[in-house]
Amino acid sequence: MVNLSKSILAVLLGTWAATAAAQDCDCVPSSMGCSELSPDSLFGGESDSLWDRERLTGDWGGYRTALQDSGVNLYGSSTQFYQGVASGGREQEFEYGGKLDYRMDVEGGKLGLNPGLFVNVHAETRYGNSINNIDGALAPGNIAMGFPLPDENVTALTGVMITQALSEEFAVFGGKINTLDQYPIRYNGGPGLAGFMNTSLVFNPIGGRTVPYSAAGVVFAIMQDKVPVFTFTVFDPDERSTIGFDDLFENGVLFVPDLVLRTNFWDRPGIVNIGGTYSSKSYTSVDPAAYLANIPGLLAGAFPQESGSWSVYSAFYQALWVDPADHQRNWGVFGQFGVSDGNPNPIQYVANGGIGGRSMIPGRNLDTFGVGVFYLGLSSEFKRLARPFVPQTNEYGFETFYNYAVTPWCHVTGDLQIVNPSTISVDTAVITGMRVQVLF
Repeated sequence: MVNLSKSILAVLLGTWAATAAAQDCDCVPSSMGCSELSPDSLFGGESDSLWDRERLTGDWGGYRTALQDSGVNLYGSSTQFYQGVASGGREQEFEYGGKLDYRMDVEGGKLGLNPGLFVNVHAETRYGNSINNIDGALAPGNIAMGFPLPDENVTALTGVMITQALSEEFAVFGGKINTLDQYPIRYNGGPGLAGFMNTSLVFNPIGGRTVPYSAAGVVFAIMQDKVPVFTFTVFDPDERSTIGFDDLFENGVLFVPDLVLRTNFWDRPGIVNIGGTYSSKSYTSVDPAAYLANIPGLLAGAFPQESGSWSVYSAFYQALWVDPADHQRNWGVFGQFGVSDGNPNPIQYVANGGIGGRSMIPGRNLDTFGVGVFYLGLSSEFKRLARPFVPQTNEYGFETFYNYAVTPWCHVTGDLQIVNPSTISVDTAVITGMRVQVLF
């Protein structure tokens, strides 16, 4: 198994290094610089094993640990996608693209600042192409490649969140909030970079009408065991992935109450999430939305504008198997549900479910897998309005993936999706792909 992993890794490192070198300097992780990539420059001649370290760049000769002890944690990842529509969809093509994610977490107390002060920063680079323009789906088949902008090579600061705990039971968050980072249920996967790729199985699309990907806002949180239990968020409803804080709340306000309950049925961990959204912004049901794809041929001018939009959602995860030696290693069942106003939200209801989590295969402790199905019930009003232009029906599909850990810092995922798009004239899309993620 080690020899197989080494063979795979040799190929992947060559591809990853070539990709990183091809980016502009400001798109390459700062720990890498723009110099020639070599084993010494990558790994710093450290004594820890390349095969066992959690991140490719290791401990930077002790500097990474020293920074963490001082309250600063720097880390990131490079994720590449080769994914295509094998049949159906709008076109049958394979596309290559990728994401670079750069993150910094700061703990103010360790830096001599206010106790309970935390700062979380997330910047992203998106490059290349994706299948989101050709799969024909209302909920795109590759959520990660939809951001910061869906069709551009771009680097943007999508999250700068400042948290101040006022007590052990109450905290206030504020700033530019990456809503996908804050999504509470991951099925041991991650937001499109390590688990499921289809939007419907990563983020509840019932909120897609009103919730931006990157939004200015403030959050009030009730805490339990240092984890939020109930939050109430006040967002500006406009998308701000690539812009700042100009004209805040000019187009309305978005309220999001959210309850997260952690359970332990049968001595196995679980989570239940219940919440809702209400936006006072005016929309048409075909206006651009962060988590939903535009449908060619549907023009906003042909649809009536509605003032305000609401949705109610729920989700759960319940572990069915837990490794006795490591409770973080588990797999179980999940589900997501939601209902909305149906106009201007084109989606009336959502239901999905499946299984996911860590592999039970001996010796494969870091592998993850998932199998899920989803159903988007489009509203009768949206179907009526769309019928003269591009007739619509309900969207549903299936996805399965297996994430193979070549090393703790290098993961390769095989993914298969079968999606019946909402546009009636578009045939069922069979989407196959591979994803490679390197943690640095």
